[in-house]
Amino acid sequence: MLRDKIFDFFAAASRPRLIKSSQAPDLAFLLPRAPRKIDQRAARRFIAGRRVLVTGAGGTIGSELARQIAAFAPAHLTLLDNSEFALYGIDLELREAGFGPILSSALTDVCRVEHLERVFENAAPEIVLHAAAFKHVPIVEENRCAGALTNVLGAKNVFDAAIEHNTETVVFISTDKAVNPTSFMGATKRIAELYAQALDVAQNETRFVTVRFGNVLGSTGSVAPLFTRQIENGGPVTVTHPEIMRYFMTTREAVQLVLQASSLDSGQQSIVTHDGRVFVLDMGEPVKILDFAKRMIEAYGLKPGEDIEINFTGLRPGEKLFEEIFLDTDKLVKTGADGVLLASPAMIDLPLLTPRLEDVIENALDGDQQGLDEAVHHLVPEFSAAGADSARAGNRTNS
Repeated sequence: MLRDKIFDFFAAASRPRLIKSSQAPDLAFLLPRAPRKIDQRAARRFIAGRRVLVTGAGGTIGSELARQIAAFAPAHLTLLDNSEFALYGIDLELREAGFGPILSSALTDVCRVEHLERVFENAAPEIVLHAAAFKHVPIVEENRCAGALTNVLGAKNVFDAAIEHNTETVVFISTDKAVNPTSFMGATKRIAELYAQALDVAQNETRFVTVRFGNVLGSTGSVAPLFTRQIENGGPVTVTHPEIMRYFMTTREAVQLVLQASSLDSGQQSIVTHDGRVFVLDMGEPVKILDFAKRMIEAYGLKPGEDIEINFTGLRPGEKLFEEIFLDTDKLVKTGADGVLLASPAMIDLPLLTPRLEDVIENALDGDQQGLDEAVHHLVPEFSAAGADSARAGNRTNS
């Protein structure tokens, strides 16, 4: 029996693909709008001559941040990631591009405060862009303690170290899933937002800026690479629900807008605003995932439903049909920068937030998922652990 399974595995792996990878379409052209042309002069002035640290530098957003920042002539750029392979990849790429003299890499887990402290001592960053996070909704839903440690404790460690080492600006990379979160991942990102906002208001030395946006094309674990692999293997393409919709943006455009948002009121002016700012990237109209799958199949010269089947698998735990970038109660303000809006989400003062934040971290460290769920719910009432558990149970029953 085992021998038959092994034979079937290698037989399937050796079958020729229906499509060659070289035939894969340019995903940017599958979006309903063209990427914006963004004036990067303000971002260049924000970065040039400064010491910059990027956490999560080996990830999709972190590595693109590193590329664009390196091109803006920083005094020094420190790349931080806890994945040796991911860190090696972006480090090698930037060194081969000629940025070796200004580059250093730190193989560090943001949850290890002692290790992070040494990174800040050596890097002395004036600007920190915090992109390190666990982001895959179903994985974090099943591993909540680990998710809370990286997304909450890790963010807290980075933010605290930035204040201790007199960093000028901290930019927190957040997500649309932090708005009215139904997933545990979204709830943890919202908690990190709350801490960044509280710190920004509580002190006047380090400026904290949060930037929210949705999905980026081609990011690790997103639908585009999944659909590409499924199409090249002959299908079927799997979509969770026929009505599910998401915001999409190219990685390059998203990072350009992040840097543009970060440069607004960046301390090069005489007055710096400390009001817990949360910027929202205008990602255009949301895209129905089913339509996106069909366009991808057609871009390969194939017919959906004939050459490549599309199967519906059901919503995953914590997953919404539609992601919000902001709540209706948020007042959006134009910033003067095309594609960047300013939201006004609710805040919690630091003295009230701190003990609740410590409850989240303590329960995560103890591996107490029930206590963790309750602590997260106290901080983010929109998140219901019971609702997420019910969705998980339903999916298991239907699978």
